[in-house]
Amino acid sequence: MRIKTGINGLDKLIEGGFPPSSSILLVGPPGCGKSTIAQQFVFEGLKNNQPALFVTLDISPKDVIENMDRFGSFSKDKLRFIDAYSWRFGKTEDKYVVTNLGNVNELNILISEVISTLNSSPVKRNVFDSVSTLLLYADPALVVKLIPVVIAKIREAKYTQLLILEEGVHDEKTVTTLNYITDGLIEFKLEEDKRFLRINRMKATKHSRNWVEFNVTEKGIIL
Repeated sequence: MRIKTGINGLDKLIEGGFPPSSSILLVGPPGCGKSTIAQQFVFEGLKNNQPALFVTLDISPKDVIENMDRFGSFSKDKLRFIDAYSWRFGKTEDKYVVTNLGNVNELNILISEVISTLNSSPVKRNVFDSVSTLLLYADPALVVKLIPVVIAKIREAKYTQLLILEEGVHDEKTVTTLNYITDGLIEFKLEEDKRFLRINRMKATKHSRNWVEFNVTEKGIIL
């Protein structure tokens, strides 16, 4: 069984979807479509009654939902947010809220708490958007230690996970470590007004490493 991404063209590149319970790193410059792919991935799961955890650090949960509404109708009953964004201005309506992004233990505890409430389905999805923001606010050494713990925890709970990392912001050692501990890497690039992605690696998957052009539309990513 493969976990469909919600993007037909991408699924065709990776034998029908992501390997189940895998952790996939999305790396590229700002504005290249990484977050849109992550939101489509969550939307695809909710549309098929699969629970999802969305750890959002760059925009509010409300904004994530508004973005996903563009893709079509979906039930929010099985969607849980960990809001690591709204602490900046102190207002949120979500139950699971990070009050200090510098305290990685608080985030770790919240992740454990949320996944314990969504353990009834054999297929679950998780997005971490973005690791880069956490690295900016917390001690990078602690973040690099936290992420393998989160990945192991998520994998054990049968989640398939996407982690977003901004290109050119972090030191090479940090990027190499995150690449090493994940199961797959999708790279993105911008060339003038065109966007491209390639599957750099993906466990248990036959794939090309060629760059593929894609578009970001009102309805999401189209390859």
